[in-house]
Order: sequence, then C-alpha cells, then structure tokens
Amino acid sequence: MASDAFPHVFIINLERSADRRAEMSALLDPLHIDYTFFKAIDGRTLDIDALPDYDRTRRLLFFGHDLSPGEIGCLLSHRAVFQHMADNNIPHAVVLEDDVTVVTEFPAVIRDLLAAPVAWDVVRFLDYEKVQKADGRDICVLPTAPYKLSRIPMLSGGAYGYMLNLKAAQAFLRHMKKTAIPVDTLQGYVWKTGLETFVLRPSPVSTDLYNDSTIGNTRFDKTTQLEIWQKAVYPLTRAWLKLSQNIGKHAAYLAAAGRDKKSRSRKK
Repeated sequence: MASDAFPHVFIINLERSADRRAEMSALLDPLHIDYTFFKAIDGRTLDIDALPDYDRTRRLLFFGHDLSPGEIGCLLSHRAVFQHMADNNIPHAVVLEDDVTVVTEFPAVIRDLLAAPVAWDVVRFLDYEKVQKADGRDICVLPTAPYKLSRIPMLSGGAYGYMLNLKAAQAFLRHMKKTAIPVDTLQGYVWKTGLETFVLRPSPVSTDLYNDSTIGNTRFDKTTQLEIWQKAVYPLTRAWLKLSQNIGKHAAYLAAAGRDKKSRSRKK
C-alpha cells in the first residue's frame, strides 16, 4: 500500500515478462518507494473480432487499419488500472509500463506534483524531443529543479509513464467503453475528456519508442485494411479526423488560457 505521502505506483507487466519485473525492481528499489506490478492483458490471447470494447468499424474508417492485438491488450491493461482506481477509490496513482527508466529525483518530483498549486488531472511523462521543445505555457516551476509543469497544444503518443487522479480514471473509463484509439491517443484528446492535462518538462521518465516493446510496434504500419466501400469514403473520414483533431487541440489550448493565468498568479 502507498503511504499518504506518496501515491500508488502501478507497473503494467505481462505475466510472462519476469525479466522486466526484475529490471524494474532493480530500478525502483533504490528509490525507496512502494510499487505494485499490475498484471497486463496479453492481446495475443484475445479474439479481437469478438471484443465488445473495440469499435473496429470506426477504427478502419478513421485510421485505415486495425489496432494490433498488442495495442488492444495495452489499452485494456491501462483501463484495468483505471477500473482498479475507481473500485478502490484511489485518489492518485502513477502508472508506468515495464520498459521505462526513471531519474533519481523521481520520488521528489512526484511529491512536488502532489503539492503543486495547479489543479491537474493528468500529468504525462513524455521524453520526446517534439514534446520537450514544443511551444506551450509553463504553468508551474517545481521545487525540484529543473522540472516545470507545462501545457502544450499538440497531440503526442506515449502512455509509458503518467500520473492521474481519480477524476481522470473515471473519465477515461467512460471514453473506453467502446473505443477505436489507443490509450495514449485518448490522453491527448483533452477536448473530449475535459481533463486538465499537462506534461512535465523535462520528463522524469523515458523509454525508447523503437525498442522491442511487448505490445509490438505495428502502430507504425500504415498499410490500409479497407474494403472497397471503406476505401471510397476513407479520404473524407480521414480528412475529417485530422481537421477535428487540429480544431480540438487548439480550441482546448486557447480555452485554458484564463485558467493558466490564474494558476500562474496563485503561485506568485
């Protein structure tokens, strides 16, 4: 159990990946924080065509190809963590995948976030250059240098590390009842979730996007899998998706300007 001073830390891990459990233990034990390995769902064991949770038609019409079994297993694993939070009324949690590294300041950064004078729902740890260098608003400088809580007007993949509250877990559950997108994409859809979502710059958690992931790297495969009628409408549905994403992310960023100004004023 996590203490009052530190939130639950859940590490999503496939039962067959004992080597990764050992690696994560070796990484986290010296930091003297409690953590729990959360049993991941192996997408390779699922009958995707029979899954009521997966909106395959919507996925094909907007993305042109299926989620891979690994990606579906990944999103179901994260959803299981959110359900665990909801069922047990857990106020805050840190979620890590089992192929990450963390900085030695990680415990201090997490405590800083809990005490930050900003009403956040999700803080994403994204160690991608485009995220770290993106234009945005630095809302709060944490006591542990050089970390800053920032809002950025962009979508970014990556759910290998983040912190969330119970409100966010419940919101994600509502949006994942029938889904066509991975969990990291959902976290970027702030105009749909309505959650106060920030990134931490620099990121205290990192991973190799091109590593030998247990969920597979088929997200980079853009080969279409459409029937004839779907191919006919796909240019329109795809264009609509990109347009709605662009409008949504920029509208949400602009709408948050007043809230961010107040947050900056409170910390002075």
